[in-house]
Amino acid sequence: MPRVAAIYAALVTGIGYGLVYRSGANPGGTAILSRIIQQKTGIPLGQLYLYTDDAIVLLAGALFGWETALLALLVFCLSGIAADCVLEGPGTVRAVTIITNQPEILSQALMQKLGRGVSCWTVTGACTGQEHTLLFCTVYRPQVSELKQIVATMDPNAVVVIGHAHQAFGTQFSALKV
Repeated sequence: MPRVAAIYAALVTGIGYGLVYRSGANPGGTAILSRIIQQKTGIPLGQLYLYTDDAIVLLAGALFGWETALLALLVFCLSGIAADCVLEGPGTVRAVTIITNQPEILSQALMQKLGRGVSCWTVTGACTGQEHTLLFCTVYRPQVSELKQIVATMDPNAVVVIGHAHQAFGTQFSALKV
């Protein structure tokens, strides 16, 4: 039962910390160090909080026992994830970069089948010196598998990079609010 309580405590703590951070405040302790590093480096706050506290927990685990220390590490990890979700959102969109030699048919297929806009740039490969086209498209997470299927069908030689994006604003997404 303590393990289940620890999970709930981690989630509630993470949500609380996220709200505190969102308001520009700081709960104190090692979070002060984490916030300073985050402002200078841009590393997500939840990760920094996890690193600083994990160092302390690992030291305590070596001194006092590993079972409680491992449970504490799980709590810190979950609370960091919850805090980042409150701060930045759950990450429902993906940013997709595609390098292709079939830009016309591929961009048309993506726009028609996914209903997403596509931006194009001409790029030069550093290794080969050959020109290619770079396509950029932002999609919702559930559209990723369909996007991969479209690219694999239209241009199996394309290079595809799919990255996590926390938010997208614009005509095909929600409006940007100040």
